[in-house]
Amino acid sequence: METITIAYYATPHGFGHAVRAIEVIRHLLLADPAIRVILVSDFPDYLVEEGLGRLIPFRRRRVDVGLVQKDSLRFDLDATLVELMKLHRESEVLTREEMHFFQSRGVQAIVSDVSYLPFVAASAYGIPSIGIGNFTWDWIYEAYAGIDSRWLPVVEWIRECYGKSDLFLQLPMHGDVSVCPRVEPVPLIARRAARDRETVRKILGCGPKTRAYMIYFVALDLSAEAQRRIESFEKGIFFYKRPLSLDLANGRSLDGFDLSFVEAVAAMDGIITKPGYGIVSDCLVHGIPMIYTDRGHFPEVEILVEAMKRHLATVHLPSEEFASGRWEAAIERLGTLSHPSDGVRSDGAAVCAQRIIELVRAKQGTRSRGLP
Repeated sequence: METITIAYYATPHGFGHAVRAIEVIRHLLLADPAIRVILVSDFPDYLVEEGLGRLIPFRRRRVDVGLVQKDSLRFDLDATLVELMKLHRESEVLTREEMHFFQSRGVQAIVSDVSYLPFVAASAYGIPSIGIGNFTWDWIYEAYAGIDSRWLPVVEWIRECYGKSDLFLQLPMHGDVSVCPRVEPVPLIARRAARDRETVRKILGCGPKTRAYMIYFVALDLSAEAQRRIESFEKGIFFYKRPLSLDLANGRSLDGFDLSFVEAVAAMDGIITKPGYGIVSDCLVHGIPMIYTDRGHFPEVEILVEAMKRHLATVHLPSEEFASGRWEAAIERLGTLSHPSDGVRSDGAAVCAQRIIELVRAKQGTRSRGLP
């Protein structure tokens, strides 16, 4: 069977998009040995290696902005708008660059989670395009346009970009993606732990009475005083993973253990984080309680929190208490809640991979018959 090369784009906004993109890529490569994938993004190599067990062709390239972050919890909307306006001005040049990339690497289809410019390039080049996500960026930015009209031109432009897509695979916990002409719902994309909780906790050195919590952020700027307050919690251990680094007497890095990220998540008594699609998905699938803090005005958050509260034991930790290290009351409250997951379907990666292959093969067959 003829080899098909797919360019797979992933937005630079957060590791959740990267993780689910890698999971779909894994299923694509398993499902069809004739599929070749070139990943187009700029997230760290270690995420690819952890998810696939090896590196694949990787083109480091940003083709959307996401949201410019002041830190792990705060956005810089003014800086984001400046970057978006620049991207808009340069969009024709960038589109031609993507088309040259398609030609030089023999790209026959693109998948995008959820960068919008690739749809324009794919349409102009004449190859199929598939989107995967739980929102489109115009829906996110529209919330800011309602406050500041300077956002309106880029929102309209981004809508036009998504309008060029051939198919959008809509994940659960979604916003409005109706800007895409053809939308199909798919199950949750999530990974499952390969080893059971008891085995993983033994590897981590957590006895039956030891409480284990994961602090899940890319980076945190906690004061020395806040860290000392966290250290005063003597009933458990706080785990974290790169690129986060903390100086806690009761903290331990997960990087020295031969464990996948999702195995570590599934072994925890709770995850302390901000609501993000990837970590929420992992917790939903494994029924892991969550303590969440505020992450600024981001429309997706309300939808994620609703799902968390519906399926999991969930506690909100206000930003002031989080930043000051006053976590103990939230942790204790989490331990009193009982709300087991009701079994969320999580084979979305396999479903997405199959739909991508079906669409690409169908387009390939149409071309081979000389049809328009």
